[in-house]
Amino acid sequence: MKTKGFLIQDKQEKSDQKIVWERRLTEVNEITNSLGKGVDEKIKESVATFLIHEFTTSGSCEGHLTEKGEDKHGLPYPWIEVYAPEPDGWKESEKKQKAWTIENLKQQQKMMSFLEQFYKDRETPFDARLTFDKVGAYGWFRVQNFGGEMWSMLILKEQKQKLELYRKEMRDFTEFLKDKYFPKE
Repeated sequence: MKTKGFLIQDKQEKSDQKIVWERRLTEVNEITNSLGKGVDEKIKESVATFLIHEFTTSGSCEGHLTEKGEDKHGLPYPWIEVYAPEPDGWKESEKKQKAWTIENLKQQQKMMSFLEQFYKDRETPFDARLTFDKVGAYGWFRVQNFGGEMWSMLILKEQKQKLELYRKEMRDFTEFLKDKYFPKE
């Protein structure tokens, strides 16, 4: 049984968490790329959830199908890229490059732990499972569905089905991360 003092403290902590969550969502809504485009609508909450768990993100995509005659936009599956900020002077310093790599590997390790927990008792098609793909030379990585790279082998109907499945997997992982941040009583 909780005393009145603990209840007030719990409510304050939950209120503080909610404020931080709202700030992250606002930050994500303000992010733009070099073309002035914002974060894709169907990946915004996922990006905010990565940020709330202190993953440093550098790019994302909700997944886009390109039909005949359309300009290609993004990749055909959802992904979020994670990497620690570049340290000043990293190009000239092997020590800084190594430290940067270690920071990125720490984020990989943390993500691996979350994915391990997420998939512990989860049944999902293997190609829909989230994994990470190495990006760059210093430990950056992209969280994406395992089957994402096989996309070009699929006909349009299969691509549409997979895109919905892959987006659902990212949404479910997002809910898992939110539950970690906002634990139930």
